[in-house]
Amino acid sequence: MIVRDADPSEYARVGELTIAAYRALPVDHLWGGYAAEILDVAGRAEGAEILVAVDDGSVVGAATLVTDRGSPWLEWTEDDEVQFRLLAVDTAVRGRGVGEAIVRECMARAGTRPVMIHTTKWMRPAQRLYARTGFDRRPDRDVPYEEWHDPARDHDLPEVWRGEKFLAYSWRAVNRAD
Repeated sequence: MIVRDADPSEYARVGELTIAAYRALPVDHLWGGYAAEILDVAGRAEGAEILVAVDDGSVVGAATLVTDRGSPWLEWTEDDEVQFRLLAVDTAVRGRGVGEAIVRECMARAGTRPVMIHTTKWMRPAQRLYARTGFDRRPDRDVPYEEWHDPARDHDLPEVWRGEKFLAYSWRAVNRAD
């Protein structure tokens, strides 16, 4: 398996793969038009790097690495931080190290810049992956409901989301052995 930049011919697969991964979550994460945003991989690529994990010629995982301060895909970060988002692994190959390979490539591409990511309480496998790859849980950087809540966008917000926060994790290359 290799992790590399996605070719535009793979964008449809990246979008489908990401939607499928989000649909597999125990709680709906695709409300408020997010599914359409996820499927617009070409638009996302204008302000971010689209990474794919390829195994035996097939795209089996993907993530969006955001290093451009002007990108609309960068959120809840400080000036020196980068972020990856939309980490997705084909459900048929989960547990084989695909997600970890993608995360480690994001970390390598970040260089010495800190990486700040956010997840939800329903993404437990992702939380275990972040802990395993050296990310620190950062409750001080969680994003409370009052900050991310947008009444104009969340007309179809599932009730279970009300009052929930996005959970923050960070990683720094400085003084790390990994």
